[in-house]
Amino acid sequence: MDIIKTLDELEELVSNSSRLVFTNKCLIEEDALVRLIDDIRKDWPSALKEAEEITQNRDKIIEDARAEAKNIIEQAKAYAQKKASEDEITLAAKARAKEILEKTFTQSEAMRNDSVQYAQQVFDHMGLYVQNVMNNIQAAKEGLKNIEVKKEEQPSSEEK
Repeated sequence: MDIIKTLDELEELVSNSSRLVFTNKCLIEEDALVRLIDDIRKDWPSALKEAEEITQNRDKIIEDARAEAKNIIEQAKAYAQKKASEDEITLAAKARAKEILEKTFTQSEAMRNDSVQYAQQVFDHMGLYVQNVMNNIQAAKEGLKNIEVKKEEQPSSEEK
């Protein structure tokens, strides 16, 4: 039987016993009291042994708990450091990506502007070339007209 339970029964025996009038005394059934005392004597060595084992193991339990707490703290620190490192890497990667995007945008704008300028130069050159060709065509047409006019102005062989 558990010693605590036996002590609870002893307390109940005293509480439920008959009281002597005008005194602080009570009448307890002797057999019940003796039985409870015997139970306490019987359980006492095992209770003491259990208390002694707990006392002996207390230091080991405390040491194990401290080691576990230290391990948990180290794991938490490592996790926090890893997360901080990952955050730094992420921030650096985002900054580098932004830098690359800005550089790419600047280069593409420059290439677009250069392409537009080159196309404008090609069109200007082609315009001058076409204008020159048109002038040559016009000159050739005028030359043909002059040839026709001279031909008309020449006396025909019949007139001679």
